[in-house]
Amino acid sequence: MRILSLVRIMLLMFYRRKALWIASIPLALFALFLAYASPMSPGLNTIQGLVFTGQVLAIFTSLAYAASFSNLMTAGRRTGMDELESTSPLPMAAIRSAHVLGAWVICISSSLLFLVLIAVYQTSRGSGMAMLAALAVALVILSPSMLIAMGISALLGALLPTILARILAVLAWAWLAFYTPLLPLPTLNGGPLSVIGDPIAQGWFQSNPMYVPANGPFTVQSGVISLLWQVCIILLLFTGANIASNHIKARV
Repeated sequence: MRILSLVRIMLLMFYRRKALWIASIPLALFALFLAYASPMSPGLNTIQGLVFTGQVLAIFTSLAYAASFSNLMTAGRRTGMDELESTSPLPMAAIRSAHVLGAWVICISSSLLFLVLIAVYQTSRGSGMAMLAALAVALVILSPSMLIAMGISALLGALLPTILARILAVLAWAWLAFYTPLLPLPTLNGGPLSVIGDPIAQGWFQSNPMYVPANGPFTVQSGVISLLWQVCIILLLFTGANIASNHIKARV
């Protein structure tokens, strides 16, 4: 079994998960409405509006992915897929990476489609950089947020019963993405460790952040730190989920 074949299989498996589409598509449409109607919105006619839309999509669609991937690393044991994978000459780390890649392609497809449609509209109005901006936003803002939500879900799903894992994963993402001074909780928002793209949005795209930076405006360097931080978190989450799934009996 080659890794591309495994990715294709995972794509088909996640494509057929109706619950994933039922959860993510309404949230994506709701995010689009907020991106247009929110008082914070710069509108959909500028690159900054495209960036803001990408952030809102990342925040709300990731709620669905936090609830949907508690069995990402453990489903194979219940379906017998793990026995087929064990016959592959590929290392298990590569196989699990294919799982994540297949899931990520499905997850980002709807949000990327919406961003591309907005970019087409902007291009028709004379913005020559809109399509490149849409792809960049999908890569450096949407993707890290989605993968972090998926990683939280996968890790908790390997450690806890499915229902509890889903609830805690959604709560964990809500803590990372939302903040209100009415609740006396610490937050990563407002700093370079934010996982909703604020440092990248302001530092790289000159877009207004959703949360006021605690130490002055974000810079290009802030965006680099934020992206590297998110990559590290993604690697740690999926590595932990992989290790846990190898040592803890899968739960239904």
